[in-house]
This record gives sequence, structure tokens and C-alpha cells, in this order.
Amino acid sequence: MPRLALSSGSRGTELKERAPRDAGAARAAGAATSGVPAALRAIGVRPSRRLGQNFLIDPRVAERIVALVEDPREAVIEIGPGLGALTTLLAATGRELTAVELDLRLAEALETRLAVWPAARVVRGDILEQRAEDLASGPATVVANLPYSITTPALEWIVTQGGRVKRAVLMVQREYAQRLSAKPGGKEHGSITVFLQLHAEVRVLFRVSPGAFHPRPEVDSVVLEVVPRPYPGTTAEERASVERLARAGMGTRRKTLANALGRALGMEGAVVRAWLGAAGVDPERRGETLTVDEWIALARVAPRRMTT
Repeated sequence: MPRLALSSGSRGTELKERAPRDAGAARAAGAATSGVPAALRAIGVRPSRRLGQNFLIDPRVAERIVALVEDPREAVIEIGPGLGALTTLLAATGRELTAVELDLRLAEALETRLAVWPAARVVRGDILEQRAEDLASGPATVVANLPYSITTPALEWIVTQGGRVKRAVLMVQREYAQRLSAKPGGKEHGSITVFLQLHAEVRVLFRVSPGAFHPRPEVDSVVLEVVPRPYPGTTAEERASVERLARAGMGTRRKTLANALGRALGMEGAVVRAWLGAAGVDPERRGETLTVDEWIALARVAPRRMTT
């Protein structure tokens, strides 16, 4: 898995705006989101278009996200805090907070700003090389404004931390969120959809317009709540098998499942068809039409060498 920069900055659309907890938090929100272009220039940081880095500049959005982490006793791990649009509001509650920043220039600037809150700290490095148990004293909530290019590895990190992440509040591109919640048969449905359904429950909380960011992206964003949990009735081995099979079966669009699996796994057509038949799956279907339960059924009757 490539190591990429993670840098930012019912609950749902009916969620009301909340004021910051105190005047200091309000000032922190404004300071972290005003003058963002000048602040970036001052420390020599240019947002990466390739990595999809867009810094949050709307303090109302920052306040709304932080309001979702209501309990000040709740430890938070923030991925890619950037200039601290969310970080300063979170730190102002006095909670345990660890902000993980890969860009050393951003990390150094944020360390100075967080010095007034003793329970907050910055860890310099790549979140994908960290362990949640080293970042928080107990189960924590993850908060992040994720660049599109690293959303998938960040999600994989979140759901594979062995219970040390109890939930995540994430800002992602709306198009990506649609992939995560896509129904079988749609063009957005893919292996990442199956992966996340195997490991978590996902809920869209609210939408964020392009004007809330610098540079301004071309698409809308949404804030998601992700709650890690194993798919009911499955083992870790079965989930790993399903992940491998889904990648193989959906790696080439417009191929039948029999052809896609046979090619990806190096199996003869007759063997694949017999296997699919044993699972009750039509070999002429395409991988993107299968439900998670059907992938699980496939994994449970697959030749062992195909799932390990």
C-alpha cells in the first residue's frame, strides 16, 4: 500500500448549527480558517492538486463537525490536521487529542498553536505507519478532512485497528461517499463498497459545498460517520477471503463473474462454474451485482487455495 500524505485541515442534514463551547474556541475556529492562503504561503506550503488537498476555510463547517464529538472525555485522533481548522476547536474542549501530520512544516506550526492545551499533541508522521493504541490512551474517535487520493487507505487503517477506533467522523468527496453506500448493480458499486460493508456501518451526516475549502474543489463533499464492526456472523478469515474474491471478481468491469474470477485466480472455467454453482451464484452475472451475503457464500465454498 503506498504511503500518501494525509493533510486537511438520527444525526444528518437536520443537524442544527451549534455555537463553539466558549469564546476561546470561537476565536480558535476563526483564526484557523481565516487567511488560509497567506498562512500557507508563510510556511512554504502549496496545496497539492495531485493529492487532492483542500483546506477547510469555513468556521461554521468546522464547528458543526466538532459538535459531533460531544463528550469532552472522548479521546480524538485527528488525521492530517493541516492548519488546525478542526484541531483548535477540539483542543479547546480540554480533551485528549492527538493530531497526526505528515507535512513537517504544518506540524511545526500546529505544535506552537496547541502549546496552550496540555492534553493536545502533534505526532509527526504518516498515519498509515501508526497504531491507534500508541496515539490514544483508550478507544478513540477519528476525525479527518481526507484528500480524495488517500481516502481508501485511511478507511482501511480505521477499520483494522482492533477496536481501538470506536468511530470516525470523516469529510470526503461526495462521489466517493456514493461509492461506499452504492447498491449492487450500480456503476459506483465496487470492491471498496464490499470491503467497508464487511467492516463498518456508514452514515452520511451532511453535505459541504466547494466554497468551504481552499483551493475550491470542483465537487461537493460530505461528512460521514463510520462505525467499525465485523459483518454479523463472519470470521476474520472469511472477511479476508471475501475481500480477495471481490477484488478479483470486480477487477475488470463488463466481464462475467466466471471469466473475471477464472482469469484473476488462474482457474479453469469448468472449476469456476462448479464453484459458483455450489454457492448458488449464476456464472453469467457480473461481480458488481453480487451482494455481500453472496460474496460470503462464495468464500465459504471456494477451494481453499483461492481464498488464502
